[in-house]
Amino acid sequence: MRRVLVLALRDLRLEVRGRAGLLSVFSFFLVMLFILALGLGPEEVLLREAAAGALWVGMAFAGSLLASRAFGLEVEDGTLDDLLLAPGSREWIYFGKLLFQMLLLLLLGLLGLLVAAGLFYMPLERFFPLLFTLFLGSLGYASVATFYAGLLARLRGRDVLLPLLLFSLVVPVVLASVRATEGLLVGLPLDEVLPWWQLLGVFDVVYVTVSALLFPWVMEG
Repeated sequence: MRRVLVLALRDLRLEVRGRAGLLSVFSFFLVMLFILALGLGPEEVLLREAAAGALWVGMAFAGSLLASRAFGLEVEDGTLDDLLLAPGSREWIYFGKLLFQMLLLLLLGLLGLLVAAGLFYMPLERFFPLLFTLFLGSLGYASVATFYAGLLARLRGRDVLLPLLLFSLVVPVVLASVRATEGLLVGLPLDEVLPWWQLLGVFDVVYVTVSALLFPWVMEG
């Protein structure tokens, strides 16, 4: 557990110090939300109906850029082999990178909620249920993104291949997150949103378990 925390915090510190890569991802996310809001027009009802979809589509595309950075710095600095040579099972590398991705995605999602509230007239009265949805959706997305980022880490075309492989598996997570967010925004009782949370929970458990089990075999190749 200590290794996981140290690795995640080290990656986060490097991203904050570098700033350029992180700022480009956040700027892309904000510009994407702005363009979607601009394209839908000034009608408040239409914007509010599209808020959940716009938020999660923006998260998906920006998340693919964040995922490529999970192992990008390791390859550039030549530290990936050092991590793999550390004694013990290699699952800790996966969980450290997963925690790093989760922290960035949650920060991105919080920013997205605030921006979407202004651009899409999205109500934030049910802020904590929205945060819970954001957590479940981000975990499912980050679990697959981290796995594929490790799989493609040494390939030159990883920035192109990663979104192609990633989106094919995270579509169920994105759709369930959109439906749960829509239900919260229109004021549905939590009992009616609960099935979508349960579905997200199942995806999270399956994706994290399978990815963690396969990760050591993938990194050996």
